[in-house]
Amino acid sequence: MEQVITTDLICLDVEAESKEDVIRLLAEKLDKAGRLNDKDEYIAEVFKREETYATGVGFSVATPHAKTDAVKTASVAFARLKKAIHWDDEDDVTMIFQLAVPCTEAGDLHLQILAALSRKLIYDEFRDEIAAAASAEEILALIGDQIGVQ
Repeated sequence: MEQVITTDLICLDVEAESKEDVIRLLAEKLDKAGRLNDKDEYIAEVFKREETYATGVGFSVATPHAKTDAVKTASVAFARLKKAIHWDDEDDVTMIFQLAVPCTEAGDLHLQILAALSRKLIYDEFRDEIAAAASAEEILALIGDQIGVQ
C-alpha cells in the first residue's frame, strides 16, 4: 500500500485568504502526486462536504475531506498557514489536514485516519511541534506514523 502522506503532500508557510484557496492548493498537490482520478470532481466533493458539515475541529485545525471515486489512492495532504484564516462559524485555523479517500476504502480507513490524527491533535505539545517544524520531512516524521505511514 502506498504511503498515506509523503513530503510532496506537505505545504509549509502557506499564504491563503480562504478555505477555498487551501482546499484547491491541497487538491493540486494530491493531483500532481498522482493520487486523484479527477481533481475537479474531488474539489467539488470537498466543497459539498464543507457545506453539509464544517470541518474545523478546534485547536486551529481543520480536516476537510471527501470520499469519492475521484480519488485514486487514500491520502492526506497538509498545509500549515502563515496566518490564521476563518474556516467556519467557530474556528480560525492554521493547520489543515485534507483527506482524500476512494469510495472503495471509504468506511473504515477514513475514520481510522481521522481518529489517529485526533488522538494526537488534542495535545498542545504535538501542535506546537507541528507549528515549529522547519521542513516537510520534520512534519512527516511527526505525523506520518500517526496515520499509518512507516
